[in-house]
Amino acid sequence: MWLPRNGQVIAKIPARKGNRRWLHETVRIRSPQLDGDRWTLPRNCLTRLVIAAIDRYGYVVVCRDMSTLSRCTRACLEATGVDCDCSCLGVHHGADSHGWFERVGEAMVADLGEIKRAVVVYGAQGDSAQPVIYNGELGGRQYRTDPAGRRGWPAAARFICAGCLSEPARVWDHCHTHGFVRAPLCNTCNTRHWGGWQPQHGRAAPSSNLDSSYYRWCPRYGDEGEPPCSK
Repeated sequence: MWLPRNGQVIAKIPARKGNRRWLHETVRIRSPQLDGDRWTLPRNCLTRLVIAAIDRYGYVVVCRDMSTLSRCTRACLEATGVDCDCSCLGVHHGADSHGWFERVGEAMVADLGEIKRAVVVYGAQGDSAQPVIYNGELGGRQYRTDPAGRRGWPAAARFICAGCLSEPARVWDHCHTHGFVRAPLCNTCNTRHWGGWQPQHGRAAPSSNLDSSYYRWCPRYGDEGEPPCSK
């Protein structure tokens, strides 16, 4: 994703059937615009987009153009989003907040004269506690990508992946058909149904211990007359 100092967000999303629906229904963007292989999206959707993209892909790369003159303030340190324009280049942005994602590694910076472009990789917020078995703590909750909608949610990293039951979870899986949160998954289990992303292309092979019974955490699972839950 590219966040210029002014204007809309430019996002390059891996080509996949259903991207427009995902942007519209999950990220709640009214009219996402596709131009070639890039999406032009409203700036106010950025935090929701990052949260949803991390839940979908595991990690997201954000390029931000920032002023070299503006100062890092308390508003930056306490920020809960990723829209930043100050001299810290995003290094301290949200450092005092309890958000749903965290910076992975160091920021890379390119000096472009009046602005500097920072490239930051974000992943799901971690948890230092020993992960435990998920027991429906978010059962019946609608999946949300905005921080207000996730208020009170535990971090997915607090739990063991409900798919392989062997790795710490990283993201929250949800039923795309009915919109309910299902269970916490590790990145590998969360992306196991994707076509075109095979082990020879750098994707970790799914565990042979895979258990899909977590689908039942969707309240509409198996209901007569309801469309089947998404994989």
